[in-house]
Amino acid sequence: MRRQLRRMGGARSMARRPGGDGALPLTLSPRVLRIGGWVVAILLITGIAVVVGLLGGDADTGPLGASPSASAPAAGGTIAFGTSIDQATGQVAAGAGTDRFVEGNTFAYSVPLSETAPDPVFVEVRRTGGGLAEIVQAPVDGRQALEYPPALAFDVPADDLFEVFGPGEYLMLIYADPALAPIAEGSFILVGAPAASPSASPSVAP
Repeated sequence: MRRQLRRMGGARSMARRPGGDGALPLTLSPRVLRIGGWVVAILLITGIAVVVGLLGGDADTGPLGASPSASAPAAGGTIAFGTSIDQATGQVAAGAGTDRFVEGNTFAYSVPLSETAPDPVFVEVRRTGGGLAEIVQAPVDGRQALEYPPALAFDVPADDLFEVFGPGEYLMLIYADPALAPIAEGSFILVGAPAASPSASPSVAP
């Protein structure tokens, strides 16, 4: 029995660090190490989930702290185009509706709104075809007082549009505030005169 104790004492001395105070190092069983690893992994996954939730939000609400979306277009926010306005209703006159205009036409538009029209409005025009796709009139340059209050309607000689924009296909957007979403939009076409065909050379009699 003494020999066994002496052997155990020798084994403990071999486990001491050089220059140490003789204390035994902490040894953990494989089971404890495995449990500790699982705890660390769970804590890491939980931390990542919290960070992602704070920064990314969810699919319905979007990122946390994101600015609210601009107001949606008003009900009935489609621009109606035509060649005249019915001053009794403030809308494009019956039978005058068209989205194609030639020089000499009156260019008119109206927007049926479910509430009082803002005054003034801001009109943006973008060329979408028949030329370079670009904004040909920015909203801030298209500040426009209502011509037929309280209706949102306007008319102007089509020649004015041909002079400024030229023939082509266009998208019009109307804003109550240029910093918000448009309250109405619609497309129209300025039809240019067909190109003149070259005149046939007169035949020369032999």
